[in-house]
Amino acid sequence: MFKLSKQLLKRQCSRLSFPGILIVFLLSCQKQDDVGLGMQEHLGTDVTDTATIYTSTFLLDSLPTAGKGVMLVGRIADPELGNIQSSSYFQVAPDGISPSALSDDAKFDSVRVKLKYSGYYYGDTSVTQEISIYKLKNRISLPTSGGIKEPEEENVFSGGQTFYNRTKLEHESDPVGKISFKPRPASQDTLVFRLNQSVGSELFSLIKDGSSLISSSEEFLDYFKGLVLVPGSDKGNAVIGYTDTAEVKIYYSYASADGFLKRGELKFSLNNNSYQFNNITADRSGTKLKNISLINHEVPASQTSELSYIQGGTGLVTKIHIPYLGYIAKRENSAINKAELIIRIPPGYNDLFTLPSQLVLLVANENNKPVSILSDSRTSVSSLSLQNSLNDGMGTAYYTFPLTDYVTKSSTVYLNTSLFLSLPVADLQKSLGRLVIGSASNIRANIQLKITYTNLNL
Repeated sequence: MFKLSKQLLKRQCSRLSFPGILIVFLLSCQKQDDVGLGMQEHLGTDVTDTATIYTSTFLLDSLPTAGKGVMLVGRIADPELGNIQSSSYFQVAPDGISPSALSDDAKFDSVRVKLKYSGYYYGDTSVTQEISIYKLKNRISLPTSGGIKEPEEENVFSGGQTFYNRTKLEHESDPVGKISFKPRPASQDTLVFRLNQSVGSELFSLIKDGSSLISSSEEFLDYFKGLVLVPGSDKGNAVIGYTDTAEVKIYYSYASADGFLKRGELKFSLNNNSYQFNNITADRSGTKLKNISLINHEVPASQTSELSYIQGGTGLVTKIHIPYLGYIAKRENSAINKAELIIRIPPGYNDLFTLPSQLVLLVANENNKPVSILSDSRTSVSSLSLQNSLNDGMGTAYYTFPLTDYVTKSSTVYLNTSLFLSLPVADLQKSLGRLVIGSASNIRANIQLKITYTNLNL
């Protein structure tokens, strides 16, 4: 065991027999930290950053996307991650509509859909986009099977039956509306486009006739089963976020008592946001991740030019496995002061996209199920923060995370586990934020575990 520890843990300072000289030499041979947790280094400490680390890109089974507060619609050709497309499903129901409020001479004028920008976007918003809206063939209903069946299947996303990024429902073949536009996601504007007149005329007749389909939301949802927003097949290069407050509005006109023509509107609002979800697909053919799939979940960094990937929505995380932690934690005649994971960002792969300000580490069991979010009990830190330039000539940005607790408990609490580097869980489920990182063998942006020991036999 001792021989293996010597190979893994280098840069030890030799102990000298004269106390006066000992102080001078220990201070002079101490490795200077480029990144630290702010803890003062003490006399008789060693620093090593040569632990073996394996990284790979891992595709999660599925991500819940229902009830996240955002409708994601669009498509983008990402040079690293392929062609990404997001469609959004939702249902509407009458909102305070009273047939008695309509006069006998009220006439239908038009019907429109209103979508309010959420402020989120991913991609190039200067390119014209297209959205088509379709009626669903069946009512949106929670799946009658599936979900978590066995304790070993439970994961950090478990929460009962819901809709996922891979959930797809059948819609009618012809759209009931379409719009081409240049998105303005930062404008706080509302995107408005017409539906076919036949859709509005039919709904208006039901209202005017006092149909029970209008007075009962349940009956209405059996009749008007739901809608889906689908991006155009050959237009646009961005995914845009809209708030989950979509509306279908019917506009009508009538003669007032004074004989003047007046206009009114009737509103159908998004019904139950837990039934609004985003279907997100990725075509990775032609990319370094062309071989990743729900059958082949994991692709080592050694097969992707020593790069690893993270993306929300599609379910990509970076798996980090440190195989010899048990030996590292039990190094003879020493105790671990701190352990720090350093994630460097390779230049050139993230230039067109905003780097995530925060990342998290998910603890995955031996079945690759993420079961918890890692928090270092010694520092109470539970996320990795983006830092400025690291002055080691290797990268322009980096993330750090204290792994002291994980390393010291690697043979007990965290036995047979690995780590998934990910967007924060909420962002993983409701955004397409992405990041390209290096690997332990990437000479331009490597990943390191820096460990500081205190020698116990001085």
